[in-house]
Amino acid sequence: MFSLALSTIRARRGGFAAAFIALFCGAAVITASGVLLESGLRSGVAAERYAAADVVIGGVQDRAGEAGMSIPFAERVTLPADVADRIGEVPGVEVAVAERSARVTVPSAASGLPLYAHGWASAPLAPFTLTAGRQPEAAGEVVLDEALAASAGVSTGDTTRIAVGAVPADHRVVGLVSAPSLLRQSAVFVTDDVAATLSRRLTAVGVLARSGVDADELASRIVAAVDGVALVPYTGADIGDVEFLDVGQARGSLTLLSASLVGTVAVVVLFVVSSTLGLSIQQRRRELAVLRAIAATPRQVHRMIGAEVLLVSVAGGVLGSLPGLAVAGLLRDGFAAAGVLPADFALAFSPLPAVAAVLLCVLGGLVAGYFAARRPARANPVDALGAAAVEPAALGRTRRAFGVGFLAVGLVTGVAAPLLAPGAAGVGGAAGSVLLLVVGTALLGPHLMRLATAAAAPVLGRDRLSGHLAVANTRADARRLSGAVIPLAFAMAMAAVQVFTATTVEAAAADQVEAGVRADHVLAGPAGLAPEVAEAARRVPGVRDASPVVRSQVLLAHRVLDQVELEAVAAQGVVPERMGSTADLGVTSGSLADVRGDAVALSTDVAATAGVGVGGAVRAFLGDGVAKDLRVVALYANGLGFGGITTSRELLAEHTATGFDDSVLVSSADGADPAEVETALRGLATRYPGLEVLDRPALAAAQRDAREQQSSTNLIGNGFLLLYLVIAVVNTLVMATGARRREFAVLRLIGATRGHVRRMMALEACVVVGAAAVIGTAVAVVPLVGVSVATTGRALPSIDPLGYGAMVLATAVIGFSSIALATRSALRGHPVDAVGAGA
Repeated sequence: MFSLALSTIRARRGGFAAAFIALFCGAAVITASGVLLESGLRSGVAAERYAAADVVIGGVQDRAGEAGMSIPFAERVTLPADVADRIGEVPGVEVAVAERSARVTVPSAASGLPLYAHGWASAPLAPFTLTAGRQPEAAGEVVLDEALAASAGVSTGDTTRIAVGAVPADHRVVGLVSAPSLLRQSAVFVTDDVAATLSRRLTAVGVLARSGVDADELASRIVAAVDGVALVPYTGADIGDVEFLDVGQARGSLTLLSASLVGTVAVVVLFVVSSTLGLSIQQRRRELAVLRAIAATPRQVHRMIGAEVLLVSVAGGVLGSLPGLAVAGLLRDGFAAAGVLPADFALAFSPLPAVAAVLLCVLGGLVAGYFAARRPARANPVDALGAAAVEPAALGRTRRAFGVGFLAVGLVTGVAAPLLAPGAAGVGGAAGSVLLLVVGTALLGPHLMRLATAAAAPVLGRDRLSGHLAVANTRADARRLSGAVIPLAFAMAMAAVQVFTATTVEAAAADQVEAGVRADHVLAGPAGLAPEVAEAARRVPGVRDASPVVRSQVLLAHRVLDQVELEAVAAQGVVPERMGSTADLGVTSGSLADVRGDAVALSTDVAATAGVGVGGAVRAFLGDGVAKDLRVVALYANGLGFGGITTSRELLAEHTATGFDDSVLVSSADGADPAEVETALRGLATRYPGLEVLDRPALAAAQRDAREQQSSTNLIGNGFLLLYLVIAVVNTLVMATGARRREFAVLRLIGATRGHVRRMMALEACVVVGAAAVIGTAVAVVPLVGVSVATTGRALPSIDPLGYGAMVLATAVIGFSSIALATRSALRGHPVDAVGAGA
């Protein structure tokens, strides 16, 4: 059977080449997605400050819902101060070093690296070694790493300013140190007593093991011995995760992103492969009919097609998985440019993603080949030859039923889900409906093409020759054309949903910021602002009030059916009595004046997700993982612009890494000159190094940039999937057009010129492009309306006419160019030779 399959593949290179390309590219995108998923689970960066430690103990840095998906905490989960002593008593521990870190700045340094202050006792964990001077012995004395000292232009014996929360103080440099590797950060060492005032709790505990003690075994022993405290041990390459919190968070984000991407990619690839193989087998109706007429059994037809598909799938899967590794590298670079991954984040490679890609391609190809071969294999041998001459006129009842069912479920999911389940569940349901709608339109594709032909016939019929032929062909070959139209419509729909979901959310958030920000200026700093900065701003002439804002992220527990899930929600901590002149959250019920202690306000969409209202209670995990039962005292509408949960400043700041303000909103007094107020505020920078003064447009731009990072992430993640769809569309159109070489030859032999044929195909391309644009638009509108309802409460999404026009133009270019090039190729040679070859 395999020898027959090889002979068939050689004889029909065109059709099988198209299937091979679909499988080749599909294996590449599946492999790339798998590499990203594996990297999110086990990759990272090398340790620097903890490079000499055998074991590093940190807090539990994430939390999982009942479905099992873990979400990282936004802040570092710290440890009690006495944990280091308890770890030091565990057998096998040579020394347990308490590590405290605090973010600081050296105004005169220009290195650009994040700078942390540490207690001197933690220096051996790198190890840092003195290259000049001595260790710090009193408050006001510091030791700098050599690169930082060079950047600041200081040396041993000099005095430098070090700012904590933008508040500077003079320190005497008493020593310089170097470490084997210090590429992602700079270091300042102070006395352990000073470090304890900067950070009450421990960042981590570094453990040096006794000689001959295995690090993994010692890590397990420590966790078992220290009860009452949730600890996570890190050894080997994993130590970088606890040292660099951004790496651990990036791994968590990459895992979530790539897990959803793998599922979407697998579905899309199987859809495209099924469509391509179905079209390829459909073009062999005459051949399969002859086999049935000469006594081939249905089982033999299935075995032959199965062998062909197996050979093509294995070849395409194996060869396609190799460039998938390079595609994963390109995606990593894209995510790093968008700020999702650190620039030095390394991918983890293993054979697993490639093996999974090959298996999915083979299994998907075999299943697609089986279903595509069902009709020709089951046809009556006597009727097979007659049925092969023309397409079946009607769709099967089962296919129609499934098509209508998928469309109905897609419509309900896309539109009704946001109404029945507002918030995150509604957004997810609306966005996911696009796949259901595409599958429904694919099953009903031939019927939709007949409708498109009927709509276009009056216009095309004006051309009595080429137009008449185009209408006749599209009516007779609706199945073939639908196999080309649906992937093109799918690509347009996916692009529209991705782009216009982002523009809808962005427009709503921008409107909320524009309407809600009353402050005239905003103060910000690179490492947070101490409370005295807000106090100083209030004393500036012409300032009406200055309202500090702390920002973080909270994990909100909510019930989805019978499971408790976690939702990451942007949070802000404010002083409610100072909000009146600086920001308007659009309160819809309750009062912000009641926000104090464990009483909080929720945005309306977050409240809908959690299923609570004013007077209700929610379970939340604050930035550092501390669980709190919070009482809801107010609801507000402007959640996209200001965050989904608003707490008191004291509550949120207590659970952030620095405890400082992220920004200070400043409003001008009535009659004050804004320019004079801004000049006076900028004068504070001489007292508070690094202080930035932003006006209202600059604040809006900064918030827009932060939101665009998330939309950029989604666009990058789905952009290469769209590229695959475009390749698949071109592949399908070329295959469908190229297979008509014999038809074109017959037309030329009965008097049609090359120009007539080209015009006929151009008119058919108009039908294909027009149908794809209409179907793609209709499929995209449903989820976009749902997303708009779920996020903004409005049924009308924000769609850029130029952006939509560009998508329609791209659809037209892809459709027309693919059909035109394939037509030109099919018209080469003498028509008599083409008819003979087609026979």
